Amino acid sequence: MIKLITLFAIVISWSNSLTAKADPARFSNAIATFEKEDADRKPVDDLTLFTGSSSIRMWKSLTTDFPDRKVLNRGFGGSHISDVLHYFDVVVARHKPKVIVLYCGENDLWSGKPPKQVFTDFLEFVRRVHALDSKIKIHYLAAKPSPKRMSKWDIYQTCNRLIANHSAKDKRLHFVDISKVMLGKNGQPLPDIWLKDKLHMNASGYARWTKLLSPILTK
Repeated sequence: MIKLITLFAIVISWSNSLTAKADPARFSNAIATFEKEDADRKPVDDLTLFTGSSSIRMWKSLTTDFPDRKVLNRGFGGSHISDVLHYFDVVVARHKPKVIVLYCGENDLWSGKPPKQVFTDFLEFVRRVHALDSKIKIHYLAAKPSPKRMSKWDIYQTCNRLIANHSAKDKRLHFVDISKVMLGKNGQPLPDIWLKDKLHMNASGYARWTKLLSPILTK
């Protein structure tokens, strides 16, 4: 009986830990910075908004990578799609973008959220975006195959397929399979496109994303 109670306590503690990690308040400082930066910012015509987790936040070369586009980076590291939804007005709505590039979902899956939940959150993101303007184009970047997290690659792929299949039915949505420029012929992550943490990309990795995305955004 004591063992069962102990086990139950461990499960509850683990569950509470996950909940704590998913608390949007952990991004209060990042969001406060956005709000300060945007206090006097007016919406820009034909804006391409990049948002999502650290792979977006760390993309410091956006303006030079896409010189022919008006771009804004509103990524905040470690975020889940649920966090983007929580701060939707700050990171998306106020900017009135014409195009959105979203990279988010990888952290959700890594933390234990099932693919269907991440897919449901994606659908809610789409709903909110198109409530602002039904013509906004959304480019969803697939969960990437980083060396550090390849143990969950099959789960990532399950989520990727859910979003890809749905996106194929809506001309306003576009699923971008970034893995095709990040995997070698052996199906493993290319070795020279990562930082030392084997999770985030270096300049070579972003150059590959830029080359893939440039013609897509030009259409």
